[in-house]
Amino acid sequence: MKEVIRHLPTKGVVLRYTNFNEADRMLTIFSPELGKISVLARGCRKAKSRFLAATELFCYGEYTLYRRGDFHIMTQANILDSFYEIRNDMDKLLYASYVINLTEEVVSPGQGDIHLFYLLLQTLSYFSYSDLDPELITHVFEIKLLDHIGYRPVLDKCIACGSNKGPYHFDIREGGLVCANCYNTNIIGNNIQMGTIKTIEYVLDMDMNRINVLKIPSSIKEELDTILKAYIEERIDKKLKSRKFIDDFKGKNRKR
Repeated sequence: MKEVIRHLPTKGVVLRYTNFNEADRMLTIFSPELGKISVLARGCRKAKSRFLAATELFCYGEYTLYRRGDFHIMTQANILDSFYEIRNDMDKLLYASYVINLTEEVVSPGQGDIHLFYLLLQTLSYFSYSDLDPELITHVFEIKLLDHIGYRPVLDKCIACGSNKGPYHFDIREGGLVCANCYNTNIIGNNIQMGTIKTIEYVLDMDMNRINVLKIPSSIKEELDTILKAYIEERIDKKLKSRKFIDDFKGKNRKR
């Protein structure tokens, strides 16, 4: 019989769940101390279960777990914030789902990440409790995330020759600016306005609490959307379905 190891309560955010059997759920939870963990919530979908709300997507709670092999078993749960308002707005739901999917991609099992955990909590709080544009919130999260995981873009000069004179392209493979003299057809990237460069630089050094004062013109927001999508997909080597859902939803709205 495998040894059962008890953990002290750990805070966490539910990134994903899968229903199985008649009343169980397998959760993917992001813990600031334990990283990404698989958690079995037995009987949580029973009519009288106290744990169902604590197993919903986005839920931030305190969980008591027992580890058994490669997964954990939930024995207690206390909800700290359900971020319920996210579910009442389609834009918020789409962008918040993408944010937690992206978080799941970069968090490793067994490796805590307190900085990213609280960045995620701040982001979910803005989705749930503010009137800010969900797309703007998402782009701030993407930029902060890229910086945190070691992919801070080079924005002060051409990465090939060092020139600080534009116009520039953004090279998604190398993660930085390329001037017109160095740009060639082998470079995978996009045109980038000086306003977009300055916006990314500002967000990189901005305290997350300052997001309320951030104003981004639509042309820059569109360019950010294109560049960040391409750069993130290059870095994680994957296209997320939740990102495609956003693109499809925006496309349908444009046709109306």
